[in-house]
Amino acid sequence: MSFGAPNNPSSSGKNRVSGMSIGTKLHIPPTKAGMLPRTHLVDRLSEGRDRRLVIISGVAGSGKTSLAGQWINRDNLRVVWYSLDAADNDTDLFFRYLITAFEDIDDRLAAAMEAFREQPRISGQAVIRLLIEHLAGVDEDIYLLLDDYHLIASQEIHDAISYFLDHMPPKMHMIILSRHALPFPVSRFRIRNQLMEISAPDMRFTDEEIEQFFSEIMPVKLSADEVLELSRYTEGWVGGLQLFGLSLRGKEILNDFSEILNRACHETTEYLIDEVIQIQPERIKSFLRTTVLLDRFNVDLCREITGLSDAPEILDDLYRKNLFLVPLDTEHTWYRFHQLFSEAISKGVKLSSPATYKEVQKKAALWFAKNGYLEDAFRHAFFSEDYEFAADLLEDYTGVLQERNEFASILRWFAKVPQDIYLQRTLLRLHECGLRMQSFQLLDIEATLRDIGDRGPQAFDRYEGFKRNLCEDSFTYLTSVLRHYSSDPANADVSHLNEAIQKLSTDNKRLSGYIKIVVALSHLCQGNPVLASQALKEASTTIFSSTSMWARMLWYRHSAAVERIQGHLRRSEAILREAFALLERRGLSDSSLKYLLYLPMAWVYYQHNELEKALEYAMSSVRYSEHALFTKGTIEGNLLLARIYMTGGEMEKSTQCMEKMLRAQNEIDAPNVRVSAGPCMARLCMSQGDLTWAEQWAAQRRLSMEEPFSRLFVHECMTLATLLHRQGRYDELVRVLELLRSRCVDRNMLEAVLEIDLLHSATLYELRDPEGAARIMEGAIVFAETEGYIRPFVDFAAIISPVLCDKTRISAYSRNSLHMANILAVCTPDTAGEVVPSPVTLSSRNRSTYLSLRELEILRLLAAGHQYKEIASKASISLNTVRAHVKQIFRKLEVNTRMQAIRRAQELRLLEKT
Repeated sequence: MSFGAPNNPSSSGKNRVSGMSIGTKLHIPPTKAGMLPRTHLVDRLSEGRDRRLVIISGVAGSGKTSLAGQWINRDNLRVVWYSLDAADNDTDLFFRYLITAFEDIDDRLAAAMEAFREQPRISGQAVIRLLIEHLAGVDEDIYLLLDDYHLIASQEIHDAISYFLDHMPPKMHMIILSRHALPFPVSRFRIRNQLMEISAPDMRFTDEEIEQFFSEIMPVKLSADEVLELSRYTEGWVGGLQLFGLSLRGKEILNDFSEILNRACHETTEYLIDEVIQIQPERIKSFLRTTVLLDRFNVDLCREITGLSDAPEILDDLYRKNLFLVPLDTEHTWYRFHQLFSEAISKGVKLSSPATYKEVQKKAALWFAKNGYLEDAFRHAFFSEDYEFAADLLEDYTGVLQERNEFASILRWFAKVPQDIYLQRTLLRLHECGLRMQSFQLLDIEATLRDIGDRGPQAFDRYEGFKRNLCEDSFTYLTSVLRHYSSDPANADVSHLNEAIQKLSTDNKRLSGYIKIVVALSHLCQGNPVLASQALKEASTTIFSSTSMWARMLWYRHSAAVERIQGHLRRSEAILREAFALLERRGLSDSSLKYLLYLPMAWVYYQHNELEKALEYAMSSVRYSEHALFTKGTIEGNLLLARIYMTGGEMEKSTQCMEKMLRAQNEIDAPNVRVSAGPCMARLCMSQGDLTWAEQWAAQRRLSMEEPFSRLFVHECMTLATLLHRQGRYDELVRVLELLRSRCVDRNMLEAVLEIDLLHSATLYELRDPEGAARIMEGAIVFAETEGYIRPFVDFAAIISPVLCDKTRISAYSRNSLHMANILAVCTPDTAGEVVPSPVTLSSRNRSTYLSLRELEILRLLAAGHQYKEIASKASISLNTVRAHVKQIFRKLEVNTRMQAIRRAQELRLLEKT
């Protein structure tokens, strides 16, 4: 036994233990060469040196003893050291060692202990009471350190140590080093702040410590990547790092790092098997050999693959023993084993018992699949190397991943199926065709469908019942849709799509809903949102009678777009919010399904002039579309992003988005999803004051108002109209706008009509027709106020400003409308009294509010101090209606209280009457 520095053991201690078997058990182990200082952990221990109990726990070889030695040396602690082994479970031997360890405390204690030594059998209870009595008068802090306490299984010893802890005098402290959690309660010390703990995760080396270890302690020249590889592989386990270091020491690390790494892994495996695994009971070893084959597991999965009903108790015991078990969540629901530990056992199982290995992998795959963890399920299915089994699982559960909008994940797993097996799986091939349709790889799809078609009914022979119907219906659906996407969008005939619906079986009527959505998109492409809306209404019957959330979100996405194009901006927003609410109710608000709604919501925010939100949603939509290979979403999302950046004056970013859009278009063969780059580039150049490119485009395009009508045609006409206005060709421009407006009104494309009217109003003002300009402007303001449109006014603000500022011709109703206030709030009068767009900064939030006239009236009554009942009376509405309006006002103003609403309204000058 010694006090103070561990490398100066007391010689008297040796004499006192001469009658015992191992005298060094009571010596502090000498400091080992090549140990990395764990300064941050020693600092923590120093902070807790006054605690009654200090616990340092960790896996085998994690450096517990070395850490304790560093702390003792640095703080010069007075320590009573006792290194335990399995023989110390003999209680008589344990307490004899303990007596000897304490004899240097004072002469009285030594004399009392001498009397115990003469007894044939020592009473542990008597020894502990004697220690408590004699240590009560000690005025210097003393630390009893019990090393390797996990080797003690004697309940008598546990009870004695627990009793000692409860009754130790204030200057007495206990340090316990153990691989396992202590077998007696310590929570009372934690509650009283009398416990300092260094846990197994704390004992792991950080990346910085690993780098320092190999640069200072075991000087080995390793690259940064090699250090990171060791860090990943050892997960900070000190013992593993030391074994790796010894294997690497003195060797030239050039191209043989992997070979040395493998050899070190072999040595590590031997260490783990000898020091950790072989000493476990056979039941635990059997449990380990099974569960260690899993990447992660919980109690239910362990019970499933081991067949052991007491799996929870075993897991709990393994965790308490620090047996390289790593919890993956704070609730300790999911676990995994340390990578080195896992590999040490799993390699042996795979080699010695391949049948067991495969069986465990297949059981795990089925359990994960049934419980919805499909990534885990497919991974374990392929680990089994039974690829027919893996293909079966993919066929059974691909539909679930489709429902989650996880298309990229499905394609990744399909690619792992061996080609000879894959070609026999018609259902998998049809699933892939459906996924490839999202990226419009039409030639690949056509080749696959032709091959399946050439095989005739034999292509479906391996399937029966529902699966066979699904194959046949999917083939019908994909064939008809492929034909549609390959056709000219301006003259597409949808009759063959409607005919395909009649061929579908009753099992898969949801596919008829998908076909109706394709019909709707065709009508929308041709500039007929009324027919598109009708097709979506027909699709809703089958889609909403199914359980498919993916189909519903797809319907919401396209319905919102159709409503907006018809000028129903508020209805479009309501549809999307209804969809988001549905996802929330179903617990799917964080799933990938939400990204189906992001692009139409970005358009709503854009038209509301909430550019920051529009940018956020559009960017998220594009990122997901690129990940999921959703080419149409990539094209349309970049088109909107280009427009948003253009409005903010960020021309370089706008150009980059257009280039991404063009690259995406060049990768597909579907004219139905193309967006003409000409008008986009023309508008971009004109926004920078350069008409040359736009004039060249117009000369090459030779646009005629007699051409077939389509959305692209409207976009091109508006680009041409903008060019004509810039060129001052006002008479020609009026003819173009009047013809275009008539055709847009016939098709109910009222969002386009709003832009046409704003440009028309500005043009009439240039032609000295202020009354006509004001009349058209008032109609535009009334329509925009109804639906909440702001952005078109801002886009045309520079040319419509004379009309907006002509108070002699704009009616008092329009001048006093809240929408006019909102429009002027985002524009700034210059010194000449004209209204020009304010600089748009996407990093600052736009606070346009879009209150209706009724909401503005109620806001003014709130500001005047009226209560809800008084407002209901004055406005001739019910009390509930008042509450609903106030809730909407708060939402639009982004406030929570009446006072906040009033202050925000004052900032936006919404309470002023003009």
